[in-house]
Amino acid sequence: MDYRFEISKPDSTDFRCEIAINGEQTFQQLHDKIVETLNFDGSQMASFFTLDKMGNRGKEIALMEMSIEDEEDNNTLVMDVTTIREIVNASCIELEYVYDFFANNYLKVEYAGEYIGDSADVLPLCVYCGGELPRQTEYDANDEWSLDKDEDYDDSFMEEFGGTGRRSGRRGGDEDDFGFGADEEDGYRDDYGDGYEDDFGGGYDERYESLDDYIDKL
Repeated sequence: MDYRFEISKPDSTDFRCEIAINGEQTFQQLHDKIVETLNFDGSQMASFFTLDKMGNRGKEIALMEMSIEDEEDNNTLVMDVTTIREIVNASCIELEYVYDFFANNYLKVEYAGEYIGDSADVLPLCVYCGGELPRQTEYDANDEWSLDKDEDYDDSFMEEFGGTGRRSGRRGGDEDDFGFGADEEDGYRDDYGDGYEDDFGGGYDERYESLDDYIDKL
């Protein structure tokens, strides 16, 4: 049997799409046709969800297998091995297709009856698509997120006690920036004492007998 699905935006009438697919074909093929028709980014995750009579989500039909500890409680199927006829029946004629997990955007996918077309039709087939196409959140996995120290780094606390929390001297590689493996011969000094060893040898001015005395003076 060939199925006809009407795809629409929830609570909106500015977009409508119809796709025909054979019952022996898989949800992976339906997903691929939706991605192709709506010009989605096929590298993003997507899932179909069955809905009960109250509109609550039931089984998830995902792009890939989700591993869980207790298989008996597994409510997730995989698109490429789940056929349309296995899911769509008298008790399940409506699904939700989540195409944008970043923004939780989804489409309604409703069974609209049997598809009767030409014998030359190659399914799945986009029968109709019109209106404003839904959009996905753009995401680049290669984007680098970094902290701009000039704007976000606050030196005021360290400067109050006579230091910046950074080592001074010549600039080198990453190790040099943080003083790892450096000594006075390389031209490095510590803002709190005479040299690198003071950071871990004393930790406070020798005028004070203990760390408690030093804190009390502050």
